[in-house]
Amino acid sequence: MSSVPSPRPHDAPDRFLERLAARRAHLSPSERRVADFVLDHPDQVIRMSIAKLAETVGVSEPTVLRFVRALGLQRYPELKLLVGQSIVSGTPYVHADVEPDDDLGTIITKLFDSSVYVLNTVHASLDRAAMAAAVDRLATARRIDCFGTGAASVLAIEAQQKLMRLGVPTVIYADTHLQRMAAATLGPGDVALCFSHTGAVLDTVKMARKAAETGATVVAVTRPGTPLAAAADILLAVDARENTEVYAPMTSRVAHAVVLDVLATALALRLGESGLARLREVKDSLADLRIPPEEADETAPRRPGRGRGTGA
Repeated sequence: MSSVPSPRPHDAPDRFLERLAARRAHLSPSERRVADFVLDHPDQVIRMSIAKLAETVGVSEPTVLRFVRALGLQRYPELKLLVGQSIVSGTPYVHADVEPDDDLGTIITKLFDSSVYVLNTVHASLDRAAMAAAVDRLATARRIDCFGTGAASVLAIEAQQKLMRLGVPTVIYADTHLQRMAAATLGPGDVALCFSHTGAVLDTVKMARKAAETGATVVAVTRPGTPLAAAADILLAVDARENTEVYAPMTSRVAHAVVLDVLATALALRLGESGLARLREVKDSLADLRIPPEEADETAPRRPGRGRGTGA
Protein backbone atom coordinates (compact mmCIF):
# COMPACT_ATOMS: atom_id res chain seq x y z
CA MET A 1 0.00 0.00 0.00
CA SER A 2 1.37 3.39 -0.97
CA SER A 3 2.28 5.80 1.81
CA VAL A 4 1.21 8.70 -0.42
CA PRO A 5 -2.54 9.30 -0.12
CA SER A 6 -4.52 9.57 -3.32
CA PRO A 7 -6.26 12.82 -4.20
CA ARG A 8 -9.87 12.56 -3.11
CA PRO A 9 -12.95 14.51 -4.24
CA HIS A 10 -13.15 16.17 -0.83
CA ASP A 11 -9.54 17.44 -0.98
CA ALA A 12 -9.02 21.17 -1.34
CA PRO A 13 -9.53 21.61 -5.09
CA ASP A 14 -6.56 23.94 -5.52
CA ARG A 15 -4.25 21.23 -4.11
CA PHE A 16 -5.45 18.40 -6.35
CA LEU A 17 -2.63 18.77 -8.91
CA GLU A 18 -0.08 19.04 -6.11
CA ARG A 19 -1.27 15.76 -4.63
CA LEU A 20 -1.37 14.16 -8.08
CA ALA A 21 2.29 15.10 -8.59
CA ALA A 22 3.13 13.46 -5.25
CA ARG A 23 1.19 10.33 -6.27
CA ARG A 24 2.81 10.11 -9.73
CA ALA A 25 5.75 7.87 -8.77
CA HIS A 26 3.36 5.22 -7.42
CA LEU A 27 1.46 4.83 -10.70
CA SER A 28 2.12 2.30 -13.44
CA PRO A 29 4.21 3.51 -16.42
CA SER A 30 1.17 3.95 -18.67
CA GLU A 31 -0.80 5.68 -15.91
CA ARG A 32 2.23 7.92 -15.30
CA ARG A 33 2.03 9.09 -18.92
CA VAL A 34 -1.56 10.16 -18.32
CA ALA A 35 -0.55 11.89 -15.09
CA ASP A 36 2.24 13.79 -16.86
CA PHE A 37 -0.16 15.08 -19.48
CA VAL A 38 -2.69 16.14 -16.85
CA LEU A 39 0.01 17.96 -14.89
CA ASP A 40 1.48 19.66 -17.98
CA HIS A 41 -1.78 20.51 -19.74
CA PRO A 42 -4.59 20.83 -17.16
CA ASP A 43 -6.31 23.53 -19.23
CA GLN A 44 -6.61 21.09 -22.14
CA VAL A 45 -7.80 18.16 -20.05
CA ILE A 46 -10.91 20.02 -18.86
CA ARG A 47 -12.09 20.20 -22.49
CA MET A 48 -11.21 16.62 -23.46
CA SER A 49 -13.36 13.53 -23.58
CA ILE A 50 -11.85 10.34 -22.18
CA ALA A 51 -11.37 9.12 -25.75
CA LYS A 52 -9.55 12.29 -26.78
CA LEU A 53 -7.27 12.19 -23.74
CA ALA A 54 -6.41 8.54 -24.41
CA GLU A 55 -5.69 9.28 -28.09
CA THR A 56 -3.55 12.33 -27.27
CA VAL A 57 -1.47 10.54 -24.64
CA GLY A 58 -1.22 7.34 -26.70
CA VAL A 59 -2.87 4.94 -24.27
CA SER A 60 -6.15 3.05 -24.20
CA GLU A 61 -9.37 4.33 -22.64
CA PRO A 62 -9.26 1.55 -19.99
CA THR A 63 -5.80 2.86 -19.01
CA VAL A 64 -7.22 6.33 -18.45
CA LEU A 65 -10.02 4.82 -16.38
CA ARG A 66 -7.51 2.85 -14.30
CA PHE A 67 -5.59 6.08 -13.77
CA VAL A 68 -8.78 7.78 -12.57
CA ARG A 69 -9.54 4.96 -10.14
CA ALA A 70 -5.93 4.90 -8.90
CA LEU A 71 -6.60 8.44 -7.72
CA GLY A 72 -9.58 7.28 -5.69
CA LEU A 73 -12.14 8.58 -8.16
CA GLN A 74 -14.93 6.60 -9.77
CA ARG A 75 -15.64 8.41 -13.03
CA TYR A 76 -13.67 10.45 -15.57
CA PRO A 77 -15.91 13.56 -15.17
CA GLU A 78 -14.80 13.71 -11.52
CA LEU A 79 -11.21 14.06 -12.70
CA LYS A 80 -12.14 16.88 -15.11
CA LEU A 81 -14.03 18.67 -12.35
CA LEU A 82 -11.13 18.51 -9.90
CA VAL A 83 -8.59 19.54 -12.53
CA GLY A 84 -10.80 22.45 -13.54
CA GLN A 85 -11.22 23.58 -9.95
CA SER A 86 -7.50 23.27 -9.30
CA ILE A 87 -6.58 25.73 -12.04
CA VAL A 88 -9.27 28.21 -11.08
CA SER A 89 -7.97 30.91 -8.80
CA GLY A 90 -8.70 34.57 -8.36
CA THR A 91 -12.24 35.67 -9.23
CA PRO A 92 -14.09 33.48 -11.76
CA TYR A 93 -15.42 35.33 -14.82
CA VAL A 94 -13.20 38.32 -13.93
CA HIS A 95 -9.45 37.60 -13.70
CA ALA A 96 -7.28 34.69 -12.54
CA ASP A 97 -4.97 36.87 -10.43
CA VAL A 98 -7.52 39.16 -8.81
CA GLU A 99 -9.15 38.29 -5.50
CA PRO A 100 -12.59 39.65 -4.53
CA ASP A 101 -11.16 41.70 -1.66
CA ASP A 102 -8.26 43.28 -3.62
CA ASP A 103 -8.09 47.07 -3.42
CA LEU A 104 -7.71 49.27 -6.50
CA GLY A 105 -3.93 49.57 -6.17
CA THR A 106 -3.55 45.79 -6.01
CA ILE A 107 -5.85 45.32 -9.02
CA ILE A 108 -3.80 47.80 -11.06
CA THR A 109 -0.52 46.09 -10.15
CA LYS A 110 -1.80 42.57 -10.79
CA LEU A 111 -3.31 43.36 -14.19
CA PHE A 112 -0.25 45.22 -15.43
CA ASP A 113 2.10 42.54 -14.10
CA SER A 114 0.12 39.69 -15.66
CA SER A 115 -0.01 41.47 -19.03
CA VAL A 116 3.73 42.16 -18.97
CA TYR A 117 4.44 38.53 -18.05
CA VAL A 118 2.33 37.19 -20.91
CA LEU A 119 3.86 39.62 -23.40
CA ASN A 120 7.37 38.55 -22.38
CA THR A 121 6.39 34.89 -22.70
CA VAL A 122 4.90 35.34 -26.18
CA HIS A 123 7.85 37.52 -27.21
CA ALA A 124 10.26 34.71 -26.34
CA SER A 125 8.24 32.02 -28.11
CA LEU A 126 7.13 33.92 -31.23
CA ASP A 127 8.13 32.08 -34.41
CA ARG A 128 10.11 34.65 -36.42
CA ALA A 129 10.12 32.50 -39.57
CA ALA A 130 6.34 32.13 -39.44
CA MET A 131 5.95 35.89 -38.95
CA ALA A 132 8.20 36.56 -41.97
CA ALA A 133 6.19 34.10 -44.06
CA ALA A 134 2.92 35.77 -43.03
CA VAL A 135 4.28 39.22 -43.94
CA ASP A 136 5.39 37.95 -47.36
CA ARG A 137 1.99 36.43 -48.12
CA LEU A 138 0.09 39.53 -46.99
CA ALA A 139 2.38 41.80 -49.02
CA THR A 140 1.46 40.01 -52.24
CA ALA A 141 -2.17 39.15 -51.39
CA ARG A 142 -4.86 39.85 -53.95
CA ARG A 143 -7.39 40.07 -51.12
CA ILE A 144 -7.31 39.59 -47.34
CA ASP A 145 -10.37 38.50 -45.37
CA CYS A 146 -10.18 38.86 -41.56
CA PHE A 147 -12.12 36.31 -39.53
CA GLY A 148 -12.96 36.22 -35.83
CA THR A 149 -16.04 35.77 -33.70
CA GLY A 150 -16.90 36.82 -30.16
CA ALA A 151 -13.99 38.53 -28.42
CA ALA A 152 -11.77 37.74 -31.41
CA SER A 153 -14.01 39.80 -33.70
CA VAL A 154 -12.44 42.92 -32.17
CA LEU A 155 -9.03 41.71 -33.35
CA ALA A 156 -10.37 41.00 -36.83
CA ILE A 157 -11.81 44.53 -37.01
CA GLU A 158 -8.52 46.02 -35.85
CA ALA A 159 -6.61 43.95 -38.41
CA GLN A 160 -8.85 45.26 -41.19
CA GLN A 161 -8.31 48.85 -40.07
CA LYS A 162 -4.53 48.45 -39.85
CA LEU A 163 -4.00 46.58 -43.10
CA MET A 164 -6.37 48.52 -45.37
CA ARG A 165 -4.43 51.73 -44.60
CA LEU A 166 -1.51 50.18 -46.47
CA GLY A 167 -3.54 49.90 -49.65
CA VAL A 168 -3.95 46.13 -49.30
CA PRO A 169 -7.55 45.06 -50.11
CA THR A 170 -8.77 43.93 -46.67
CA VAL A 171 -12.32 42.91 -45.77
CA ILE A 172 -14.22 41.94 -42.63
CA TYR A 173 -17.79 40.71 -42.30
CA ALA A 174 -19.68 41.11 -39.01
CA ASP A 175 -22.18 38.34 -39.75
CA THR A 176 -20.91 34.76 -39.52
CA HIS A 177 -23.11 33.69 -42.42
CA LEU A 178 -21.45 36.31 -44.59
CA GLN A 179 -18.06 35.17 -43.30
CA ARG A 180 -18.83 31.60 -44.39
CA MET A 181 -19.89 32.76 -47.86
CA ALA A 182 -16.88 35.05 -48.16
CA ALA A 183 -14.50 32.21 -47.30
CA ALA A 184 -16.00 30.18 -50.12
CA THR A 185 -15.22 32.98 -52.61
CA LEU A 186 -11.52 33.16 -51.76
CA GLY A 187 -8.97 31.60 -54.07
CA PRO A 188 -5.25 31.28 -54.83
CA GLY A 189 -3.48 34.53 -54.08
CA ASP A 190 -5.93 35.44 -51.31
CA VAL A 191 -5.33 35.26 -47.55
CA ALA A 192 -7.70 34.30 -44.74
CA LEU A 193 -6.40 35.95 -41.55
CA CYS A 194 -8.06 34.14 -38.62
CA PHE A 195 -8.07 35.06 -34.93
CA SER A 196 -9.05 32.87 -31.98
CA HIS A 197 -7.53 32.42 -28.53
CA THR A 198 -8.87 28.91 -27.98
CA GLY A 199 -8.48 27.81 -31.59
CA ALA A 200 -11.62 25.75 -31.16
CA VAL A 201 -14.41 28.14 -32.20
CA LEU A 202 -16.46 26.13 -34.69
CA ASP A 203 -17.30 28.99 -37.07
CA THR A 204 -13.72 30.22 -37.33
CA VAL A 205 -12.33 26.72 -37.84
CA LYS A 206 -14.88 25.98 -40.57
CA MET A 207 -14.08 29.25 -42.34
CA ALA A 208 -10.37 28.47 -42.20
CA ARG A 209 -10.95 25.01 -43.65
CA LYS A 210 -13.19 26.37 -46.40
CA ALA A 211 -10.61 29.02 -47.30
CA ALA A 212 -7.94 26.33 -47.50
CA GLU A 213 -10.16 24.29 -49.84
CA THR A 214 -10.35 27.24 -52.24
CA GLY A 215 -6.56 27.50 -52.42
CA ALA A 216 -6.26 30.62 -50.26
CA THR A 217 -3.47 30.88 -47.69
CA VAL A 218 -4.74 30.57 -44.11
CA VAL A 219 -2.82 32.61 -41.52
CA ALA A 220 -3.98 31.86 -37.97
CA VAL A 221 -3.21 33.78 -34.80
CA THR A 222 -4.14 31.25 -32.13
CA ARG A 223 -2.92 28.68 -29.63
CA PRO A 224 -0.75 25.85 -30.97
CA GLY A 225 -2.13 22.33 -31.00
CA THR A 226 -5.70 23.44 -31.72
CA PRO A 227 -8.08 22.71 -34.63
CA LEU A 228 -7.53 26.22 -36.02
CA ALA A 229 -3.76 25.81 -35.81
CA ALA A 230 -4.06 22.53 -37.71
CA ALA A 231 -6.11 24.23 -40.45
CA ALA A 232 -3.53 26.99 -40.94
CA ASP A 233 -0.84 27.22 -43.59
CA ILE A 234 1.01 29.73 -41.42
CA LEU A 235 0.63 29.66 -37.64
CA LEU A 236 1.43 32.69 -35.49
CA ALA A 237 1.26 30.85 -32.19
CA VAL A 238 0.08 32.83 -29.17
CA ASP A 239 -0.06 30.53 -26.15
CA ALA A 240 -1.18 33.00 -23.50
CA ARG A 241 -2.24 30.23 -21.07
CA GLU A 242 -5.41 32.09 -20.13
CA ASN A 243 -8.44 29.96 -19.30
CA THR A 244 -11.18 31.86 -21.13
CA GLU A 245 -13.62 29.10 -20.21
CA VAL A 246 -13.61 30.65 -16.74
CA TYR A 247 -12.21 34.19 -17.00
CA ALA A 248 -12.90 37.14 -19.25
CA PRO A 249 -10.20 37.30 -21.97
CA MET A 250 -7.61 39.90 -20.90
CA THR A 251 -3.96 38.87 -21.15
CA SER A 252 -4.65 36.76 -24.24
CA ARG A 253 -6.32 39.73 -25.93
CA VAL A 254 -3.31 41.95 -25.15
CA ALA A 255 -0.91 39.35 -26.56
CA HIS A 256 -2.94 38.95 -29.76
CA ALA A 257 -3.10 42.72 -30.21
CA VAL A 258 0.68 43.10 -29.94
CA VAL A 259 1.28 40.24 -32.41
CA LEU A 260 -1.07 42.04 -34.79
CA ASP A 261 0.89 45.27 -34.27
CA VAL A 262 4.11 43.43 -35.16
CA LEU A 263 2.48 41.97 -38.27
CA ALA A 264 1.13 45.34 -39.46
CA THR A 265 4.37 47.21 -38.73
CA ALA A 266 6.53 44.61 -40.48
CA LEU A 267 4.16 44.66 -43.45
CA ALA A 268 4.36 48.46 -43.71
CA LEU A 269 8.15 48.29 -43.85
CA ARG A 270 8.03 45.34 -46.28
CA LEU A 271 5.93 47.43 -48.70
CA GLY A 272 8.54 50.19 -48.60
CA GLU A 273 7.85 53.70 -49.80
CA SER A 274 4.50 52.79 -51.34
CA GLY A 275 3.21 51.56 -47.99
CA LEU A 276 4.54 54.59 -46.13
CA ALA A 277 3.03 56.91 -48.74
CA ARG A 278 -0.36 55.25 -48.19
CA LEU A 279 -0.06 55.77 -44.45
CA ARG A 280 0.72 59.46 -44.99
CA GLU A 281 -2.31 59.84 -47.27
CA VAL A 282 -4.57 58.21 -44.71
CA LYS A 283 -3.25 60.43 -41.93
CA ASP A 284 -3.68 63.53 -44.09
CA SER A 285 -7.28 62.56 -44.86
CA LEU A 286 -8.08 62.84 -41.14
CA ALA A 287 -6.35 66.16 -40.53
CA ASP A 288 -9.49 68.30 -40.76
CA LEU A 289 -11.35 66.15 -38.22
CA ARG A 290 -9.37 67.50 -35.27
CA ILE A 291 -9.44 70.90 -33.62
CA PRO A 292 -6.16 72.67 -34.53
CA PRO A 293 -3.94 73.24 -31.48
CA GLU A 294 -3.95 76.99 -32.03
CA GLU A 295 -7.76 77.04 -31.81
CA ALA A 296 -8.03 74.91 -28.70
CA ASP A 297 -8.80 77.09 -25.71
CA GLU A 298 -6.87 75.44 -22.92
CA THR A 299 -7.73 78.33 -20.57
CA ALA A 300 -11.49 77.74 -20.76
CA PRO A 301 -12.98 76.82 -17.37
CA ARG A 302 -13.77 73.15 -16.91
CA ARG A 303 -17.25 71.90 -16.20
CA PRO A 304 -17.95 71.55 -12.48
CA GLY A 305 -16.86 68.19 -11.17
CA ARG A 306 -14.52 67.42 -14.06
CA GLY A 307 -10.83 67.35 -13.46
CA ARG A 308 -8.10 65.14 -12.15
CA GLY A 309 -9.34 61.72 -11.12
CA THR A 310 -12.80 62.15 -12.66
CA GLY A 311 -12.08 60.87 -16.17
CA ALA A 312 -11.49 64.31 -17.75
